[in-house]
Amino acid sequence: MYKTIEQKVLKLIDENHLIEKNDKILVALSGGGDSVFLLHFLLKFKRRLGVHFSAFHLNHKIRGEDAKKDEKFCKKLCDENSVELFTVVKVVKGYAKKNKLSVEEAGRILRYKELNKIAGKKSFNKIATAHNASDNAETVLLNLIKGAGSKGLSGIPVQRDKIIRPMLSLTSDEIRNYLIKKKINYRLDASNLNIDYERNYIRNKIIPELKKLNPKVEEKILSSSKIIKELRGAIEEHVESAIRNSINSSKVILRISLKKLNKLEKSFWNEFFKSAIERKFKIDLSAKNINDLTKLTESQSSKKINLSNKIIATREREFISIGSSNLQEQKIIQKKIKAGDSVDVNGYIFQIEQVKTDAVKTSHKKNIEYISADKAKSFFQLRSWKDGDRFYPLGMKGSKKISDFLIDEKVSSSQKKKQLVLTNDGKIVWVVGLRIDERFKITSQTKKVFILSYK
Repeated sequence: MYKTIEQKVLKLIDENHLIEKNDKILVALSGGGDSVFLLHFLLKFKRRLGVHFSAFHLNHKIRGEDAKKDEKFCKKLCDENSVELFTVVKVVKGYAKKNKLSVEEAGRILRYKELNKIAGKKSFNKIATAHNASDNAETVLLNLIKGAGSKGLSGIPVQRDKIIRPMLSLTSDEIRNYLIKKKINYRLDASNLNIDYERNYIRNKIIPELKKLNPKVEEKILSSSKIIKELRGAIEEHVESAIRNSINSSKVILRISLKKLNKLEKSFWNEFFKSAIERKFKIDLSAKNINDLTKLTESQSSKKINLSNKIIATREREFISIGSSNLQEQKIIQKKIKAGDSVDVNGYIFQIEQVKTDAVKTSHKKNIEYISADKAKSFFQLRSWKDGDRFYPLGMKGSKKISDFLIDEKVSSSQKKKQLVLTNDGKIVWVVGLRIDERFKITSQTKKVFILSYK
């Protein structure tokens, strides 16, 4: 029985090249059965694997006196086996409250943060954690309930960067039986029995019921998650290609072309939205978010949905625009600018300068325009456009509302809010970046010219 358990771990290590000769490994040691098994396994096969390792323990201070006993147990275990131990004390509940996280999530974040910190300082090239097939089953079920995509259903990876999980092929029952028969002591974490935590509810309530249907449910879920992970590779390649072709992203805004999105099979939309949006804004999209985004593609322009407290998606004519809710609010701009001067607006420098008539050049750049200044006054005003604004678009007869002009130019809803106009004596001279007014065009009779620009 011992050999079977140990051989399963060695097989996983060899098949996935988790451990190479002369690796320097930092082992996450909680004092619980799983991590104690991992430490004993590495001690037994240290020579066979040709590795050097030390241990790390995080005292999370969640269970008071029991947390102190966990730390003492780990120190004693490492001392008895001549294993170097690094210990860190963190108030996990305080961190969870401050960052509005669950205690479980806060503990996970701090544990990996400290593991990586010590690994970097002490030159450990790998970090070993004691995740097993039972943990994987809990993760897959939890993600399934929350509506995760293929990434969530592919379970816990055997390796992620420098983090390795050599015990992923073993169930928690196999590990406990091994420890009992070998008479290896370990600490029991009573919080694992608390069904208030989501994961513990699945561990103590859901999985035991599933085992009545199939005693090997954990192994079956592990097998299925491996298949999904393999399929995910092909899905990711397809989705990444779609993201590259249909997304225009700035530092703060992500815009999805609806025309190009509709060329992607709808069965891939879930992965498309999750990959593109979660990566950009560091948020987790729920099944409801995905459903709302899908509905948004068929909604009228200006329709908005909340993806989180801070991120909003807006339906535009040809795009879905996603960004911070703060950026969605219209900022009213109104600045005076004198010919010969410049002003800074939203990080852009706007300038008005007089040039000689023979210096006028044909330009296709949106940020440069030449106008006749014969009837213009020296002071201009750069402001946000407003309802009722009208101008005489160059090349057209008669006037047109700015609102109608922006629609004709297919300006997105988010860009409409930012649109500026340059006026002179109450007349609109330039719908910035789009069109000048017919009344200010340069003719053969023009004697005075201004160049308008921004950069």
